[in-house]
Amino acid sequence: MRTALVLGGTGMLAGCVAQLVAREWRVVLPCRTQPLTADDGPGRAARASLSRGHRPTWVRADWAEPSKLATEVGYELEGHPVNLLVAWVHDSYRVSVLNAVRHLLAEGAPVVEVHTSAPVPDPVLPHPTQQVLLAHFAHDATQRTNRAVLEAVDRALEGRAPSLHHEDAR
Repeated sequence: MRTALVLGGTGMLAGCVAQLVAREWRVVLPCRTQPLTADDGPGRAARASLSRGHRPTWVRADWAEPSKLATEVGYELEGHPVNLLVAWVHDSYRVSVLNAVRHLLAEGAPVVEVHTSAPVPDPVLPHPTQQVLLAHFAHDATQRTNRAVLEAVDRALEGRAPSLHHEDAR
């Protein structure tokens, strides 16, 4: 089973996470509080991989403790590499968190980074990276955000050249 690590996936990216799960990806969600849609508890990884219609796997994590976050995610992965990284991490934690999880990625695994302000920084990781710059939307923000990020995921998984996509209301 392919594994996606989604950093920042419990809010505006919940629809993206749901689509990855529907596409039969194993999705690991590190965050401070358990989202309602995630699985937790002993044996959660086995339940997720064996059950039809599985849910993402929640791992308790805090951006302020990137090495602990990476350790917890690594424990949950049980030695399996991450085949896709989707990251929407606040600028003040971005570099340290991405570098902390770097060793968990499979060689050449694509990365999708989500940003909300320009200028968009250069990618942190030496992996093919699709970047999405989101503008502020008056309505349907969640729907537009998820569509834009899923399009970037699809570009990444198709092996397209790294690019920046600007999603706005125009």
